[in-house]
Amino acid sequence: MSPPEGAAQPIAEPDALAARLAAALVDSDPARSNREITALHHDLGRALGAAIDVECGANFHCWAVWGSRKAGVTIRQEDLDRALLDATVVAGTVGALVGAGGSIALGRPALVVVGAVILGAACGAAAGRALARWSRQRASQLILHGNRTVLEDIGSRTIAYLRAIDAGAPSAMTAFAASFRRGATEAGGQDLLAEAFKRYESARTGRDHARRCEDVYFANCLAVLHEHIRLDPLIRGSMPYIIRKCVTQRLMTYDVGRTIYSVREDVPAFGATPFPPELTELRDDRVRSFLFGERGFGLHLDSLQGTRARDWTRLDERMRYVFQLFRAKHTDAEVWSRP
Repeated sequence: MSPPEGAAQPIAEPDALAARLAAALVDSDPARSNREITALHHDLGRALGAAIDVECGANFHCWAVWGSRKAGVTIRQEDLDRALLDATVVAGTVGALVGAGGSIALGRPALVVVGAVILGAACGAAAGRALARWSRQRASQLILHGNRTVLEDIGSRTIAYLRAIDAGAPSAMTAFAASFRRGATEAGGQDLLAEAFKRYESARTGRDHARRCEDVYFANCLAVLHEHIRLDPLIRGSMPYIIRKCVTQRLMTYDVGRTIYSVREDVPAFGATPFPPELTELRDDRVRSFLFGERGFGLHLDSLQGTRARDWTRLDERMRYVFQLFRAKHTDAEVWSRP
């Protein structure tokens, strides 16, 4: 893997990262807060990568950069025009069909049917635009809250981990490992995060390159699952039920580096094989059980087929896409780049 962009630049110290994190969480300007959160994920990713070894592949924060960048599109309402257009067309069409169907069913003359179509289309379009405007404003607020939640929850843990490494004493790492709240994420616990950082530490101290890459990849999956369980109510709230599939199909695009992706399509292959050599086999039984067994995400061990999402509010569809994207691009230097 080629060195990540900016590798020669100084790595930020944990105390400086902590101060920036605290400021970003209380910034009254939503757009500025999001920009700083995105930049912080980039710097946290570089710091965590330097601590573990960038050759082990991208870590959670490298990926969170691009999630935060996508969140910024909605926070700044940059997707409003597209949402208004889609809502106008779809709701106007539905309104026209309802007007036509109702008047025909009542046996109205042709002129009345035409009038009902026009009126129905106009009413539907107006209602659609109103719903789109309201939903995008609500989505902006909820997504900013989620953006901050991820940084506060996982970013603060990363800073604590970096401090434990800097301390250099086994007792510091033991205290860090004991600091996580016990229990499932759904119940307010941090078991998934605790296991994620255990895997990062295994990668940092390990010797086998493929195993270290697998540890970092698994840590990323555990962290992102924890994140998405916590964010699930916010994601659902930001996408009203009647437009979830439409938003997924038409607005859910994002970029990683210079490459643009759409979740309505399967994760693309980035080379001759779907996955990098380090993650082709997945030798760890715990990793295999997690991805292909116990939770039933519907993943294929050797294929990217079936990863496309139809409704982004469904946790299983999000994780099926994200886990395989993480795996396919794990050693790609593009993931480390700054937006």
